[in-house]
Order: sequence, then structure tokens, then C-alpha cells
Amino acid sequence: MPPLTSAERLALAALVVAWAVPAWWLGASTVYGQAFAVAAGAVSVGLALRVRSHPSPARCAFRPLPAFVVFCTVAFLALLLCQALNPDRILIPNRRPVGLLLPLDHLAWLPSGIAGPFDRLPNDLLLFTNAWRHLLIAGAALLPLAALALLPHRPAVLRRLLGLLFVHAVLFSTFAFVHNLSGSKAVLWLVTDANFHLGAPQFPFKNQQAAYQILLLSAALAAWFAPVAVRPWSELKHREAWLAAGTALVFLGTVTTRSRAGLAAAGLLVIVSSALALWPHRQAWSRHRRAITLGTGALLGLAALLALTPPVRTTLGRVAELSHESGDLLVGGSFRRILHNIAWEMTLDRPWFGHGAGCYLPLFTTYRPRVPAYMTAILRDHPDTNRPVHTHADGDWIEFTAEYGLVGTALLAAPWLAWLVALWRTRPLGISSTLLAVGPVLVLAHGWIDFVLRNPAILAAAASLALFALRLAIPVTTEPSPIPA
Repeated sequence: MPPLTSAERLALAALVVAWAVPAWWLGASTVYGQAFAVAAGAVSVGLALRVRSHPSPARCAFRPLPAFVVFCTVAFLALLLCQALNPDRILIPNRRPVGLLLPLDHLAWLPSGIAGPFDRLPNDLLLFTNAWRHLLIAGAALLPLAALALLPHRPAVLRRLLGLLFVHAVLFSTFAFVHNLSGSKAVLWLVTDANFHLGAPQFPFKNQQAAYQILLLSAALAAWFAPVAVRPWSELKHREAWLAAGTALVFLGTVTTRSRAGLAAAGLLVIVSSALALWPHRQAWSRHRRAITLGTGALLGLAALLALTPPVRTTLGRVAELSHESGDLLVGGSFRRILHNIAWEMTLDRPWFGHGAGCYLPLFTTYRPRVPAYMTAILRDHPDTNRPVHTHADGDWIEFTAEYGLVGTALLAAPWLAWLVALWRTRPLGISSTLLAVGPVLVLAHGWIDFVLRNPAILAAAASLALFALRLAIPVTTEPSPIPA
């Protein structure tokens, strides 16, 4: 089996840098971290093109993204560009509670947006964004995906990529686990901010940290069940023990993040992986009933011990908040329901193309009176609040409809639906491909109750794992000859 060429090694290294470094850089939440992600993604695309430029049988194994996915992506970027170039209002900030919106001349027949701050203003706590910032985020998420799509579809590439993902997952999660046990609310033990509710190890927001950790856990579990041709470190002595230790660290880093959605998703991933591993051997269950019983008891005991740790105990205590009203579980709590209703009021006024990327904060005080329950909840739970505004709707999909309208949201959702159809058509997927696919599906669902999908590190990892799942599901019958360096 031909080894990796130097060109492929460079392309893979650049791709992993584009994935990993922004996640360590305050979770790719700052302008500089996102700019680095764009630059690293561009480098990885260039190196992937260099791999593709050499004539080789590997070119025949290249499987491009479907034209439909490319069309939806380009159309969505065009919508963002129209919103950036054709603002119909401008926000004059620093006037309580958010600022003053003034009208601008614009082309009424084109989608429009709001000309607001690109980033947080000096001495201001509010996290402003506009359409230009959203274009930066989109570039940071899409460029690594393009690089992965350009790389040749051969076992050596997939094997190395899965191994690098596993190493990144273990290192990232080990730091997260130690940080979570320390109880620190400072990101990386260094950065504090009034916006960082409960704190997180590498990401500013705990729910974004949890979403990213779920993707890492999905990749770590997939490494266990990878097909022989793409199995990383197949010659490593005690390979299963090393993988078990690494995956356990990823799991611990995930469930201790103080995120209810992260805790539930991690448990679901472990259950799915166990079921997929055991189901093919169901006929032998009766012969190993004692071992299964002991194993189940041991797992329940470990879960009980884990529940005694302060981060998990805190998370389990917050689960009780979802039982106050029927239906709260589906929206992540009664307060999120209020924020969703405000976003929906925005959508109703401009249903097709939305108010523009980053509109939720500038328009919040305009639409808040339509949902009186917001001030009731604020006065009841936070009576000392002197700036009653909210940066996000705490639900990406409903906020997308306010920002991009139903058309823009459909353009975002359509590639994911096409991916699910492609997965369905390539059955049977295999355990590894299924686990890689479950991670993005859980994060897409998480986006209904939190603002996780607008983070470029999360979106890039989710899209890349989705494509990687399809790559693993498509068998490679022949190994092409290596590409000249």
C-alpha cells in the first residue's frame, strides 16, 4: 500500500492546523482567530490543489462536492454579500440600551442588511457582528471543507487524517477535563469576560465548547471501528488499550463542560456506539449474559461516580429547570422560548431574505415589546440588570430566519439535507461512518437551542466530519499509486 507523499503530508498538516489552532484560539470566536482560520484554510486549499495538480491515478479517485451543494453555498454567500453591500439601516451604537438605527439609501429590490459594528466596541460588553463578519466566519468554515474535498480518496490519506483527528481530540479534551475539574471560569485559565456564562476551557461559551467536544467524541469513537484499510496505528502494540484511554479522556472532557445538551449528546453517542458494536453479536448474548451484566453494572457504577464530580453534579442540577413547563425541553427552557419568539417576530416582518446578518442585537429593543414575557422574566430573575438586551436568540435556526430569511435559511439547510440523503443511499454505512455522521447530526440539533452553528470552528468540524463519513462509507477498491512530491 503506497505511503503518503510529502505533498499529501503537507496538505494534511495544514488542514489539521486549520481545524485545531482556531479551536484553541478562544474557540475561533475573535476576529483574529477567525482571520487565522481563513488564512490557514486558504493554505490548506492551496496545498490540496498542489496534490491534485500532479497527474496520477489518484485523480480518478477524487469525488467532488455535488453541484447542488456548491450552488447552495455560492447562493448563500451571494446573499451575505448583498446584505453587506446594500444596507438599508445603520446602527449608531453606544446609545442605551443598544444604539440608534437610522435609514440609509439602498436598492429595495435586493436583499439588505444593517451597517453595524464589525466587532465589540471599546469598553462595551455587547458582542456586535455584521454581514462582513459573517462572511469572515463563512470563509473560516468553508475553506477547510474545500481542502478536504480536494484531497484524493485513498486509504493512506483517510487513515492519517483519522489518526490526526484522534490525537487532536485527546489533547484538546485532556486540557478541557483538567480545566473543568479546576472550576475556573477563565478561558484557558487566562481570559475572563462578563459574557462567558459559567466559563469554558477553550471556548468563550460552554455550549459551544460542548458542541465542539461532541464532534471530537464522534471522531474518537469512529477510530475504534474504522475499516481495516483506514484504521490508524493498526500495528501499534496494545492499540485497543490506547484507544480506550484516549476516548475515555475525550468523553470526560465532554461531559464535564457544564452543558446539559453536551451531557445528553455524549451519553447518546456512547449508547449508539455500544449498540452498533454489540448488535452484530446478538446471537451470542445468551452465552455471555454474566459478562454483559457485570459490564453494565460497572458502567453504571462509573456513571454514578462521574455524577459526583462538581461539574456533572452542577449540570444535573440544572436539568431540573427544564421541568417547569411542558415543552421546555424542546426549546432548552422557558427563557429560550421567549428569545425564540422575539426572533420569530423579526422573521414575520421580513420573511424571505431577513433583516441582515447580525441583526438580532440591533433590532432587539425594537421587537422586545412585542413579547412582554421578556421583561417579566428579566425583572423576576435579574432585577439588577441595567441593560435589558440579548445578543443572540439562543437558537441558531430561528435566528437564521431573522437574519437570512426563509430563503437564506433554506440555502443553509439544503446541503445538510442532501448529505443525509447521500448517507441513506450509501447504506450500509458501517459503524465508523455512522459514528462520524451522528456527531454533526447532534450538533445540528443542538443549534435549535443554542448559538453553536455560527462558530467557524464548530461548523468547519461538523461539515468536515460529515464529508469524512461519506468518504469512509464509499469503499476504495484499489489504492492509486502515490503522487510525486
